[in-house]
Amino acid sequence: MTHLVIAPHADDEALGVGGTVEKLLERGDLVHLIICGLRESDLVDHIKLATVKYTTSHQLPFQDESYYDSFDRILKSIESIYHNTKPDSVFIPNNSDFNRDHRCVHEICEIVCRRYQPDPPGRVMMYEIPSSTTQSFDNNFKCNYYESLCESHIKYKIDNFLKYENEIREYPNPRSSLGIEVYARFRGMECGSEFAEGYHIIYSKG
Repeated sequence: MTHLVIAPHADDEALGVGGTVEKLLERGDLVHLIICGLRESDLVDHIKLATVKYTTSHQLPFQDESYYDSFDRILKSIESIYHNTKPDSVFIPNNSDFNRDHRCVHEICEIVCRRYQPDPPGRVMMYEIPSSTTQSFDNNFKCNYYESLCESHIKYKIDNFLKYENEIREYPNPRSSLGIEVYARFRGMECGSEFAEGYHIIYSKG
């Protein structure tokens, strides 16, 4: 199977879907990544280290905190990669995150992942970013699908996030090693697993 992860910023893919990606890669699936833009604190070397295992990784040149100003250009860039990869499933950010760039990318993904087109996706899933999704006053994220994970998947997720040295915070901030582990255990408790990542499926063919 082929999957596409669309991340507003570098590190969103690690925090949102990092364990699931490792599980998919282990079973031989293709997993492509789009990072939509750059922050002033981003270092290219950190991004390369954190995304090296993806089948392909695309770094778009758009500026953090100005995504709505570049809406059409980001749309065209993502859509081009989408049609080249023809993914069976697409992972997109939540539609009510605290971060405006996340909400903008979600709106773009709604267009890119429309059902009536030459390459419709088989499944579209929203993922959560604990430091952004849970901080929203309008947090509407409700899990209707869980990916059960094992300790090695969470270790991979944490190790990859830690490559983004400028984004690490002290616990109890969720952008920390212990924060990531605790949140994975919390989602695991919800589905009867030791660890898990939670998603909201917004479209599925089957």
